[in-house]
Amino acid sequence: MALVTRETLGAWLLRCNPVTTWDLASFVADGHDRVRAWRVQDNYRSQMMEPGDPVFLWTTGTHPIYKRGILGFGYVTDYAQSSFPDNEGDDYWFEAADRDSVIYRVPVDIPLRLSNPLTNEELHAVGIRDLEVQRQMQGANPSWVSKKQLAKIEQLYGPFPPFTESRQPVHVSMHGAGFGPPMQNKLVETAAMEEVKHIWGAQGWDHQDVSGDKMGWDITFTRGDETARVEVKGSGSDHPIVLLTTNEVRAAESIPDWLLVVVTDPRSRQAEASAVQSCRRPRCGSAIRFQGRPQE
Repeated sequence: MALVTRETLGAWLLRCNPVTTWDLASFVADGHDRVRAWRVQDNYRSQMMEPGDPVFLWTTGTHPIYKRGILGFGYVTDYAQSSFPDNEGDDYWFEAADRDSVIYRVPVDIPLRLSNPLTNEELHAVGIRDLEVQRQMQGANPSWVSKKQLAKIEQLYGPFPPFTESRQPVHVSMHGAGFGPPMQNKLVETAAMEEVKHIWGAQGWDHQDVSGDKMGWDITFTRGDETARVEVKGSGSDHPIVLLTTNEVRAAESIPDWLLVVVTDPRSRQAEASAVQSCRRPRCGSAIRFQGRPQE
């Protein structure tokens, strides 16, 4: 049975070792005041992480300035993923081997409370001694904080500020999946949706747009007694490599008439749709690279 569930989760917690692993002092000296992404393991916990989840940054080790404890708190801003753009934190690993071993990250926005950290000693002083990160000196990211533990911490730190949606939509370029300008991605997404409606409509299908309902697909098509629940992905190039969220993967695995349709270069009006009859979940987690194959 999983220790962490959506019912028990209060916040995620990411460990940073500024002594032997990641050069936090140089990161701050170079003018950075917030963390935008962090390495996590590819496991059920990282697959649970969702935009809007609260998250703490916890410093470990015996650094003379950055004491063990909470150095910042913010929010998860996108799903954990293996395909990731250049990250400003990549230059601060002490060892190149550690930097090169990073294959899975979660986008976050964590402002650093450099003048007002919450040390482990301060937590102990108010009776907060049972955090997973306090009981287990070594452990993989992400760790977590229960709802009851979070309520105690907020009595010291104050409540989390309101979450502002800031994640950038995923698009596909010639380099594979990544992050692009939100406006450009929105145009690609809209063009892809319209192209799919046009292609299927020409074949006699009626459609209902359910993209705003978070059902795990975008359009429900019907033709007589046939039904197709279609998840539409738009690619800004001719490389049909896309990301699927946890919700979309669940729909793919549980709904027989779920289809993935990848529209390549939809804004050129020379788009070709690629349909995939089913989705097998790869190992890499909740936001996954999935390459479509054109329908025969």
